[in-house]
Amino acid sequence: MLHSCLFSYRCARILNALTLVTFTMLLPGAMFAHPQTLPVPARLEQSAEQFSLFVPIASRPRTPLGIIVQPAELQPARAQYEQRIEPGRSALKSLFTNANEALATTPCAVAAYTTSTGYDCLNQSSEDAYLLALAYRLTGNPTYSQKGAEFIRVWSRTLTGISAAEDQPNLDWSRLVPAMIWGADLLTGAPGWGEDDRLALIAMLRTHALPQAKAAATRKNNWADAGNVLWLSIAVYANLPAERAAVVRSWKLKLDGEHPIGNAATQDACADTDWVYGMCRDGSLTEENRRGLDGLSYNQGALSMKTVFAEIMRRQGDGSLYSYTTPRGVGLKNGWDFLAPKTIDAFAKQCTWPYSTNHCVNTANRSGWEIAYAYWHAPAYLPVLAEHRPYGWSNWADPGYSTAVFGSLNLLGS
Repeated sequence: MLHSCLFSYRCARILNALTLVTFTMLLPGAMFAHPQTLPVPARLEQSAEQFSLFVPIASRPRTPLGIIVQPAELQPARAQYEQRIEPGRSALKSLFTNANEALATTPCAVAAYTTSTGYDCLNQSSEDAYLLALAYRLTGNPTYSQKGAEFIRVWSRTLTGISAAEDQPNLDWSRLVPAMIWGADLLTGAPGWGEDDRLALIAMLRTHALPQAKAAATRKNNWADAGNVLWLSIAVYANLPAERAAVVRSWKLKLDGEHPIGNAATQDACADTDWVYGMCRDGSLTEENRRGLDGLSYNQGALSMKTVFAEIMRRQGDGSLYSYTTPRGVGLKNGWDFLAPKTIDAFAKQCTWPYSTNHCVNTANRSGWEIAYAYWHAPAYLPVLAEHRPYGWSNWADPGYSTAVFGSLNLLGS
């Protein structure tokens, strides 16, 4: 890195003298020569004129921020894989299989994004960038990092705009692109990914992705949860403190809900009706309770993204969101505690869901359970994990490959 420094001729005279001293000391045998008087450079004529001297300064290489995980935290899973211990063995076996398939995939991108023309490509790019970055940090194989970088770089170089004719792209980008950012973070300092790549990605995120995140965050349901995760991931990766503060306020509001206006409370899908949307006193999420037979799935997805958000903030030095409680006296753990028995009941075909007509609900098992268990280690969560491990890719940013990333961790003890 070159830094420009302004020097007067007076400073230049001193520098010349130091240069001569250094040069003399480096001459063969100079260390053993008798002391001698060095000639003093002729006095430079005083002048008000200044000039720029470029001095090379060594800069420290960047390292991953650890937005979702630090590379060293993947090693317990790697050790389990090598020793054939679960859950790491199955999680990494699946991850490596998918990573090797991704190596044979051609990166794609679209210039003008619409859901119909770009969703599949964006989904593939986000998964493969994240997946290959994880594979690189688990193995040190540069083939993974170089290929992973291609899946990100193609979007930075190709995208020119996102359609404003529909709002679905708000959700697409909010659910998918956090994983691309987490992958880019893990690629920091890796072969194939440089500073120019990082800056190009940040430019794309600020220009195109951030508006999508903020638009999604204006909703009151899982769209807002996804938007908040993307918004926070951009704020951390691009070092935007004001954006980070704003999105934390958004996260709290979506969990809190609001006092009812007019007859809104009578339409509230919650056992309590003195607040609208947000988390009910039983731990369920009002807006996702409206989903009928899919209420369990949407509750898990939304709560997973809320929990991912809390984990990202914990990694930034603020773990308070894990224990944050709303005006109704509930928080993240209340949500997981509510969902654990309901999830097991659904797998057993027992109808105990309070927010559907016949109390039945479709089975669901979102990958946020790995973070919940890694943080709280609640025994009630283990039967849910046992039904699904290892978790693979998730297009809900909740996050994907969570068994490989979190299944061997104790977040409270880390």
